[in-house]
Amino acid sequence: MKVSGTTVLTRKTLVSRRFGSEAWHSLFRDVAQTNPWFRRPITASSLVPLPEFLAFHDELVRRFYPDGKDALFELGAESARWALVDGPLKRLVEDPEISSLVATVQNLWQRYFAETESRSEASLIDSGVEFRVRDLPAWHPYLEYFVVGYTKEVLELYCANPIWTHRLPGGNGTAYGYLLATDPVPRPARSSEHAGAGRGRLVRPRKALTARELEVLRLVGTGKTNREIASVLCISDKTVQHHVAHAYDKLGIYSRAGATLWLAERGLLG
Repeated sequence: MKVSGTTVLTRKTLVSRRFGSEAWHSLFRDVAQTNPWFRRPITASSLVPLPEFLAFHDELVRRFYPDGKDALFELGAESARWALVDGPLKRLVEDPEISSLVATVQNLWQRYFAETESRSEASLIDSGVEFRVRDLPAWHPYLEYFVVGYTKEVLELYCANPIWTHRLPGGNGTAYGYLLATDPVPRPARSSEHAGAGRGRLVRPRKALTARELEVLRLVGTGKTNREIASVLCISDKTVQHHVAHAYDKLGIYSRAGATLWLAERGLLG
């Protein structure tokens, strides 16, 4: 799975506007020093391998958006506002009629992700839009919270209604669904374990970590990169990524800063 270079350019604009161009330069310089992939030119037509992009994304979030899942939702919303209003997708929505808008929402996945069997689906119902993602290579906060925040904002840009997000029952780590509701009291039944309400807040079930997931998470808490963890444990970078993603999903955290805090609260650092 690969990610469009448009996403990196969007982050450049958002970080530079809010924190200054030097903050962006510092982030990119530090990432490039540890990950040679980011030493090459990246344009809107580039395709960034998913592990490299997620490592870059996690570092950006750690530095600039450390306030939990709501911050990741808002980063998605900010990205949509810039991309569709001022940025490279400002001509994407040519017909704001609702059925055309829903089709555009469904097709956004293919615009941002390539070389993947994963896909998104969107369908119009009486109380809003059902949005589902299927066949993810692995769960990661970016692939859920950011994507849903982005999709929600696309609808809010063109609808008079506020949009409420509700996580739908089901989903096994590689798939999930949300109701993006124009009705503040939507009718579809929702599992109390998975339902979210308001502006993107979610309640996720807590599950026990495996011994290996905890081992990996403790190494994350020491500041090691996925590549360094793979070397310590004699496993592949991809396996480390899977363990980190599963641990994040089980604990309801979204970043290395969140993992470090979770470990510190339980005396597991060190």
